[in-house]
Amino acid sequence: MNETVILETIRASWIGQTVRDIPWMFSFLEFTHFVGLCVLFGSLLLVDLRLIGVLKIGNLRSVLKFTNWAIIGFAINLLSGIGFFFSNPVNYYQNPLFRAKMVFVLLAGLNVLYFELVERKKIEHLTAGETPAMDTRVVAGLSLFLWTAVIILGRFLPTLGTG
Repeated sequence: MNETVILETIRASWIGQTVRDIPWMFSFLEFTHFVGLCVLFGSLLLVDLRLIGVLKIGNLRSVLKFTNWAIIGFAINLLSGIGFFFSNPVNYYQNPLFRAKMVFVLLAGLNVLYFELVERKKIEHLTAGETPAMDTRVVAGLSLFLWTAVIILGRFLPTLGTG
């Protein structure tokens, strides 16, 4: 099975048909994608700025609770993003900005996984105002960079005919 057949099968799916056939569905997906992005990035902004040391107020354990909100925001974006892709998979798949965005999403996800498996254990004992070690701050800075790149690439997708 070649990629054209796979992409056309995705397009013909009930998800793709629903997004294309209901006039307001694409706009609804854009709205939910934006809300998910606000929840995701807003939460990560608080966590990452605290980890970097820009925000020094509050207990770090309290700030880390915002990662749960980031997961909710990511889930919203994942579901709405699937709707976008299924509506016109050939157009998205051929778009180099879409591919770059997906690479950055993957890298950001790996960064989150590394944080959760390695760095979180190192920082849960820190007190209010205490700055984490340099390796934790680098992971937080990388998080901000990667998610910002995802946002920028997503914003420019329509310039190459997707969206």
